Amino acid sequence: MNGEIPMEKTILVLASGRGTDFQAIVDHQKLGIFTGVGIGALVCNHESAPVIQRAREAGIKSTIVAGTSGNTFANQVEKEDARQHFDQEVLRIARELSASLIVLAGFDQILGRKLVDSYTFKILNIHPAYDLHRFGGKGMVGIRVHEAVLGSGATFSGCAVHFVTNDIDLGPVILKKKISIDSRETPESLEKRILDLEHLAYPEAIQLVLDDRVRLDASGKSCYVDRYSKNWDVEWDSRQRKYVDLIEGKLPV
Repeated sequence: MNGEIPMEKTILVLASGRGTDFQAIVDHQKLGIFTGVGIGALVCNHESAPVIQRAREAGIKSTIVAGTSGNTFANQVEKEDARQHFDQEVLRIARELSASLIVLAGFDQILGRKLVDSYTFKILNIHPAYDLHRFGGKGMVGIRVHEAVLGSGATFSGCAVHFVTNDIDLGPVILKKKISIDSRETPESLEKRILDLEHLAYPEAIQLVLDDRVRLDASGKSCYVDRYSKNWDVEWDSRQRKYVDLIEGKLPV
């Protein structure tokens, strides 16, 4: 990049639970693996979620915005009002941050059309399966995904980072990573192995998008990803080795 320092682009993270994907993103920032990427804030829809403490420890502003997940409503109108309120708050925060991307990191709520349409192809999600058509969609979350994969007799699985559209888990795929499955695999062991894979894949996809290396085709249904020109892949893999060393205990926490 001829010695130029890239202008930092801000991401807004939405998370609901433990926050391990969020932590991996934070660690990539802390270790200087990201270039020109900053975490602006966290939005969480559950006030007791452990991810909030992770944000505090990292010095990242967090906001709790109640949505639809985990709440009961008298009727569908009331539920939709709650969804719209959530969308409006997230949009307000994203605009205040001038966020380049909204990143869903273990987020358990379906986004409303207004939010998705306001940030068209600027919202990312990661799904814990390689084949989104077979093992994605409404209700395919958490351990259910891995149970379905193993029940199908598949010999491999993985994770996929994709743009969020109004078709659940069917937005254009940016990046996939794959692992093999052996006969002793359980849903729990597969979940753990794929989670480790997610922690490598998600930061990479974020950097690719913000480096303008992801192009949508004319249909808006698939992507062309340039990972290799100008040694992007070599430089990324070299920087990400710091994170691998951290999780393998070769670097101090």
